[in-house]
Amino acid sequence: IGVATLIVAYLFGSIPSGVIIGKLLMHEDPREHGSKNAGGTNASRIWGFKIGVLVYIFDFLKLAIPLWGTWALYVFVNFNGKTICPSYYEIINNQFSNHYILWPAYWLVIIGVVIGHCYPIFASFKGGKAAACTFSTAFFSSWFVALIGIGTFTLTLKAKKYVSLASIIGSIATSIASWLVLIPGLNQVAMYGPTLAPHWLFGVVVTLSSMLLIFRHRTNIKRIIDKTERKIHWM
Repeated sequence: IGVATLIVAYLFGSIPSGVIIGKLLMHEDPREHGSKNAGGTNASRIWGFKIGVLVYIFDFLKLAIPLWGTWALYVFVNFNGKTICPSYYEIINNQFSNHYILWPAYWLVIIGVVIGHCYPIFASFKGGKAAACTFSTAFFSSWFVALIGIGTFTLTLKAKKYVSLASIIGSIATSIASWLVLIPGLNQVAMYGPTLAPHWLFGVVVTLSSMLLIFRHRTNIKRIIDKTERKIHWM
């Protein structure tokens, strides 16, 4: 089940939103311009803010759709009298009934989508830098994690004007917040009601996603140190 979840999530993540939108609307491949990256930031630099936002929206959705779809399938659909995963309340209270596995396998969608976004099989393994998918994870998984992660990203961007630096700092904050949701008491209010369950696997996959994001931004880090990284001017 875990392997199948990762494979399906990887295929969703491999949908090259930036490449598709670029070729359909602008008749160009973003990987041939600017930073040679297929993500929303490069798209906005090449074609303008509106196109960049459109790419970000589609990158957000390719995480949200499989994550919530897998959650619904695994928690509510019976297969021979059993569901695949326990419900939110069962995990919170550590009381399980009749399931094939006793942990929320739907969280594996996150790391599968992020890897697919960075190394898409449908676009010659040349994808984005994981920023959109990482913050999509925060936004669609937990209001608390979203508040910490996206809030940190925004404050860093306003203070330093580097999208790359804001993405790195924001992803680290997102990782920390994904572990904080395990705190007793907070774990009962940090998610979007009794839906996706706070679990150590959530912290693991978000942390791995953050590490991949930092790795993908290694050239940006060097440019920041050398003070040659491009700054934004609209904030």
